[in-house]
Amino acid sequence: MLQNDCRFIGNLTHPPHFRRVGQSQLPFLRLYVAVDNGQDGPAYVRVVAYGEIALLTHPYLQTGSKVMVQARYRQRKRHDNGETVHEFVAQHIVFIDKIDWERGDAARRQA
Repeated sequence: MLQNDCRFIGNLTHPPHFRRVGQSQLPFLRLYVAVDNGQDGPAYVRVVAYGEIALLTHPYLQTGSKVMVQARYRQRKRHDNGETVHEFVAQHIVFIDKIDWERGDAARRQA
């Protein structure tokens, strides 16, 4: 197991944000996941994915989708204002519930 290996299960709180970035048009996906934090209520986790994982998963996800994410934690500074951002870079996203299979399959066929 990697030293910086995190796994959690939660539900998407917003529609996934997908775009292509940079000169190479690298696929980029950003998700916000609500994770049960025990008695303190939910924790809201920012998840980003790049490349093939972003391209393959984004058509299927919607608000409320339940996923299991395996990721590594990353802390970085925003380019525009220097604010510290805490996020998890996805290595695997596993679909659990409320997945839009029809929309996802149609989007994959068109690509």
